[in-house]
Amino acid sequence: MTVGLNGSPESFAAVNWAAKEAVLREVPLRIIHVQDRPVPPEDVEHVAPWPPASAPPSEPKGSPGFERMLEAASAEAEHAHPGLAVSAKNVSGMGLASKALLAEAGTPGSMDLLVLGSQGLDRIAGFVVGTTSLPVAAAAPCPVVLVRGGKTARGEQEPHIKHPPGQLLLGVDLRRSEADESLLGFGFSEAARRHCRLRILHAWALPPTYAHAQTTDPGLGNELADRIVQALEQAVKPWRQRFPEVTAQVGVVMGAPGAELVYASSDADLVIVGRRERPFAVGPLLGHVAHAVIHHAASPVAIVPHP
Repeated sequence: MTVGLNGSPESFAAVNWAAKEAVLREVPLRIIHVQDRPVPPEDVEHVAPWPPASAPPSEPKGSPGFERMLEAASAEAEHAHPGLAVSAKNVSGMGLASKALLAEAGTPGSMDLLVLGSQGLDRIAGFVVGTTSLPVAAAAPCPVVLVRGGKTARGEQEPHIKHPPGQLLLGVDLRRSEADESLLGFGFSEAARRHCRLRILHAWALPPTYAHAQTTDPGLGNELADRIVQALEQAVKPWRQRFPEVTAQVGVVMGAPGAELVYASSDADLVIVGRRERPFAVGPLLGHVAHAVIHHAASPVAIVPHP
């Protein structure tokens, strides 16, 4: 379990989330700070702020700001989760943190999950995914989870979202069987690990050629929806058999997939969406659905690469 730390409140929230996940998975936690540029000695004290919510457990003297930050984050994770193995590492980003994080993620056996922070704005404007988080989420070989901080950019507290605890939301596209395999495997595994429910959602729209036909046959949309539900149930069936302990609910809605997932995210502890792996860096690396969910979902978002 690896988490990126840059000193922002969102990155500390990501460390807290990643520490809980590491305990859940029974794996060590690795905290990485990317140093984009050399730090002049006179600026050492201002390299990275402490989390504004609380003071660090201890503040080592005579060490650079990023080292103090890493040590404080490690100490906080170890204090919150006794027995958790925590390591901290500072790497050189040579001016681009995303490349350094992708290099770390590409090391064989280095990580199963990469956790980063995303900055909150408000419920209307959405959330900022910065110059580091977005390219990493778009190109990392492993699943990436983006975690928001608890406050908006204006310093206001995020509204408390009340929902039944222990529910994951998984968005699937039935047109891509390879995506279904990767996403359903990740979703069922996470739900089994958490002993929680899994809601699987597919959003669809009538093809343009059906627009005229629906005016003469209003029930045509219902017939297509029934077929889609059957196809979704058929795709989920093998995973139900493989994970009988997971309560999985499938749903089909008519609408834009990104908007429907964002709307449903208020009831989820984690939203899971897919990202196609591209052999060549041609065209957008993140689709419009992933973009919508990343920027506007009300919960942490996991981006899972698939063929």
